[in-house]
Amino acid sequence: MLLLNKNIERREVDIMIKIEHLTKKYGEGDSCCLALNDVSADIQENTFTVITGKSGSGKTTLLNMIGLIDKPDSGSILVEDRNILDYGKKDCLRYRREMIGMVFQFFQLIPVLTCRDNIMIANECVKKCKKDYFDTLTEQLDIKDLLNKYPDQLSGGQQQRIAIARALINQPRIILADEPTGNLDSENSRRVIDLLKQTTNEYGMTLLMVTHDADIAKQADHCIHLVDGRIQQN
Repeated sequence: MLLLNKNIERREVDIMIKIEHLTKKYGEGDSCCLALNDVSADIQENTFTVITGKSGSGKTTLLNMIGLIDKPDSGSILVEDRNILDYGKKDCLRYRREMIGMVFQFFQLIPVLTCRDNIMIANECVKKCKKDYFDTLTEQLDIKDLLNKYPDQLSGGQQQRIAIARALINQPRIILADEPTGNLDSENSRRVIDLLKQTTNEYGMTLLMVTHDADIAKQADHCIHLVDGRIQQN
């Protein structure tokens, strides 16, 4: 059973994610593309790690593997010493719902739902969010006044803060963020990164982020730099 709530007593874990010899290719023959080539890395618990590299270097592919959005051709991913690639359908769903939260470049908010409902829809499956946590989180992200609005009534920066709240609402152990500032101006980018760092650190979460931004990379505890599907610097 996955232990997710930071208030639940759990064993100490230094390495949250252990990636071992991941390989992933797309296509066959002359059109074959090796997206990941024998990638191995350790990601420590309660740290901020960035994945950097040029477009097509394998950054999002690696993040998708950890999120179980895609699977490698070979290798393993251990999260708290469990190989998530061995999970059946039920455990995969539980892992996605409870163990990880995801933040995307294009927000992925549901336009016909209010911002409050966009946040809480992620909580419907697990029913673990308490009102005081919801109130604290929305206050930290400065979105209390936005909860009854719809996504198309918000700026890009406001929509991304709603998306961050949705990712954090279940108090996951891991936050996966794929270019979360890619569509934001410099001021909103800075604010979103500050909020992600502050909230994940406060709640003891592990933050793993894909980014092209060198300034963001400098703020991370660790950097995984990919070149043509291989780690060049870790």
